[in-house]
Amino acid sequence: MDEPVATTGGSARSRVARAALRGVLCLIALSVGTPAAQALVFGSLDTEPEMQVPPDFPYWEYVTQRRYEGPTVIYLGTGFALTARHVGMGEIFLSREIYPPQTHSQHTLLNPDGKAADAMIFELADRPEPPDWPPIPIAKRPPEPGEEVLLIGFGRGRAKVIENIGADGRTRFGFTWSDDKRKRWGTNRISTVQRRMSQDHFLTHSFTFDFDPPSSPRATRNEAQAAVGDSGGGVFVRRDGEWRLLGMMVSVSAHRDPATGNDDLSNSSYGDQTFAVDLTQYREEILRWTRAACANERDDDGDDLIDYPQDPGCANARDRNERDEGRSRYRLVGAVLAAGLGVLLVASALISRRRT
Repeated sequence: MDEPVATTGGSARSRVARAALRGVLCLIALSVGTPAAQALVFGSLDTEPEMQVPPDFPYWEYVTQRRYEGPTVIYLGTGFALTARHVGMGEIFLSREIYPPQTHSQHTLLNPDGKAADAMIFELADRPEPPDWPPIPIAKRPPEPGEEVLLIGFGRGRAKVIENIGADGRTRFGFTWSDDKRKRWGTNRISTVQRRMSQDHFLTHSFTFDFDPPSSPRATRNEAQAAVGDSGGGVFVRRDGEWRLLGMMVSVSAHRDPATGNDDLSNSSYGDQTFAVDLTQYREEILRWTRAACANERDDDGDDLIDYPQDPGCANARDRNERDEGRSRYRLVGAVLAAGLGVLLVASALISRRRT
């Protein structure tokens, strides 16, 4: 069933109550003192990652943010970036440098019926040249329920413990959001797939994951929930030993404050959901707009070698032609020689006929 939810960054920040809310499961005590400023919300200090960068993960630097503490942006490689449509394009950081967007390069991803999704790509300006990093592989197989995912974003983090009264009258424990933002990573487990998220004028194919307390059998080791600022953040999955970009965080669900009747915009509670764009639904469109022939995962010249650096015809990942010029010249010379030999054979046959 379609369900409008709240965005986690940018201008669209209205939140709508969920139809069904979970009851209280447990209270996670926090240490006394000033809470750390962390992106993503964790269920307890024990579940926060000890390492700054996920182990054996090559795309940490690809997840960046808009300038001036903006929401999250994913650098796809080959000079293109991906973020939520409600975030919009802007200057981004890569390798501690600021890269402006190419004017009028933004492209909103579309559904088969032509409706806009809450996702967009844009190209970075040629000067300064963006880092020549290998393109991020985008997952082909759709998300699966129960599959563990890695989350990376620049959103707000956990502050003090609070109690929320849900629509069912039960108390749920959660955490207010900190004021500061910082890049962090966490994990979660996919709960629902093939969702259609309708919000504002966007209709987006998506999947969700729940914020489970550490005591839940569904909770992952570094269980995390998105918050404001995580819009545009990456959702990665490891399949067949390789990390792939599976989704992009865009929205979170929430409960309604019974005292005011308004949607609460300042905290996360156990049972909240994060909504992520299912990028497998938009994969072909992303590749078509962002990948040249030497990075489009296809054998364009029929030599059984695909993309840079495997195909010798590719100078780099931005090369728009996979053909090996040396081989092309060789084939051309061969074709000319063959044609010439054919002409000689025909002429020789005619001369032989005349003599006889």
